[in-house]
Amino acid sequence: MTRKNKEEIDNIEEDIDQFENVRSSATTKEKIPLSFLIQWPIIQLGNTLSNMVTGYTKLFKMGSSDLKSMYLKQAKAANQKGNITQCINFLEEVVIIDNKDYNIIYKLGVAYEKDNQNKRAAKAYQRVITLKPDHAKAHYRKALLLIRKKEYAEALTALEKALELKPDSAEIHFRLGQTNDRLKEYQKAIDCFNKAVEINPDFLAVYKNMALTYDSMDNHKESLRCLKYALEIEEI
Repeated sequence: MTRKNKEEIDNIEEDIDQFENVRSSATTKEKIPLSFLIQWPIIQLGNTLSNMVTGYTKLFKMGSSDLKSMYLKQAKAANQKGNITQCINFLEEVVIIDNKDYNIIYKLGVAYEKDNQNKRAAKAYQRVITLKPDHAKAHYRKALLLIRKKEYAEALTALEKALELKPDSAEIHFRLGQTNDRLKEYQKAIDCFNKAVEINPDFLAVYKNMALTYDSMDNHKESLRCLKYALEIEEI
């Protein structure tokens, strides 16, 4: 073998060694599966979308609260201006956002009453009672609607529940007196009227109604006494 041939063989072997080293290096670097490399951008996109969804969810929750507050302010402003229809519209929007807020539902019931939508008012008060059975005002206003419909027995039940929850209310005692009078339970009516004026001695409407009840009982002396007292209060 000539010197030249030997040098050529050495060069070939050196090239082979370099090729093996390159191949070994490539094999070592390719530890991450190709499928993962392909999926990685998708995984990253998925994480981004998940974060976006979480962010939007929080934003929408915050937005509902802000929206509720905004509608309540608008309802209050409309009520102050005497625009009851607009007030009702805003309160209805609030109830759509939160149908468990019994205080707002009660206010909506009162607004319905002002607008002579008594059936809707009754449903609103019943919804309040379902959510909060010890809501005395809802029982009381439900009773007033029943009195207007001349459903006195049902009104009496609602008033008795209201009185149970708020025994120191002169107004509830007064309405109980009126209702008992309509049911011709005159002595019960007088007892309720007397309780009302014990709590509020200057309750003008009580004396006027008590005078009528005494008149129905043919007790004209007491009827006249109540009327005189009513006149004295009016002159004050």
